[in-house]
Amino acid sequence: MKTVKQLKESDFAEHFEQLLRELLGRVPSLKLVSLKREAGISPGSSARADRLAQVRAGGRKWTLVVEEKRLGQPREVRSAVLQLESHLKQLPGRAPRYGVLLAPFISEESAKLCTEAGIGYADLAGNARLAFDPVFIETRGAGNPFREKREVRSLFAPRATRVLRVLLQGPLRPWKVTELAESAQVSLGWVSAVRQQLLAREWAAKAPGGLQVTKPGAVLDAWVKADDWEKRTRTQEYSVLLTEPLELAETLKEVLPGEPPVFTQWLAGWLRHPYTTPVVVTAYVKKFPDEGLIKEKLLGRRVSAGGGRLRLVLPKDEGVLHPTQSVRGFQLVSDVQIYLDLQRAGLRAEDQADELRRWPDFAGGWK
Repeated sequence: MKTVKQLKESDFAEHFEQLLRELLGRVPSLKLVSLKREAGISPGSSARADRLAQVRAGGRKWTLVVEEKRLGQPREVRSAVLQLESHLKQLPGRAPRYGVLLAPFISEESAKLCTEAGIGYADLAGNARLAFDPVFIETRGAGNPFREKREVRSLFAPRATRVLRVLLQGPLRPWKVTELAESAQVSLGWVSAVRQQLLAREWAAKAPGGLQVTKPGAVLDAWVKADDWEKRTRTQEYSVLLTEPLELAETLKEVLPGEPPVFTQWLAGWLRHPYTTPVVVTAYVKKFPDEGLIKEKLLGRRVSAGGGRLRLVLPKDEGVLHPTQSVRGFQLVSDVQIYLDLQRAGLRAEDQADELRRWPDFAGGWK
């Protein structure tokens, strides 16, 4: 038996049947009478269900109409629910009937769509809910072992995140494809890839003026999970005599006048919406300064990770610097980038990140 993570699309049909049989087998009082694949819904209709099951439960015979999807994203699930509702109406007679959706993975958002429509669901990760007659099965909490790697890459790749930064800058508004590509400094192809993924997850919608993010919090939460600080940056840390954060930041600006630093993490979060006192000054730079300059101007020296008050960061993609903002004379990355950069940084960084995000003016306001 292949593991769930190793399944290919051609394997799904076999494993969906195993999943359905195992799920129904959990209920002692339920008996599976028949299970047909690609079965006709009714004699006078050309409609066919992916699977049609006859079961006995609570002394009654039930017909289960099963729809199978290769993707469990909300847009796919919404379509499947409509298909199941149509099939259920076309079944002949008045015998009790119930619709069931099967997919490799069904997110909480997709599960909610099924539950609200009165449709059962189950996935190959172990999440399930069946509720008909005396039958009630519900398991929730299994993560997604079917990471759509290609889709995740297309949504959170460096070029794609340039698009996300523009879309998430409030006040939220519709963006035309060409306008978005120009503002994000990416090709139309990247904009189309991001657009497709946002619409599939129902995190954005088509508006008269173009594409508009409708669930910015969901986008940012998924971005946090996909983001990898170590992979997208190179960092050097320095021990310096200056201890006051603003003084250190001001001196750093004087040391790098030709290519001014763009601040992030603790200091940037504090400047935007003070919460925790910054103990480390972090700034993006276009190149690392000569260590002799750091020694002469800042009385500092290079130290190992976690040992310095000054952290200089070389981004592998300069998209992190677009857009920027100016606060009290300091250039900062966007609020969204500050929030991302604070994740898992330690020293109460998460507290500062959460407080910044709760602020009504976060990212220009999302409401």
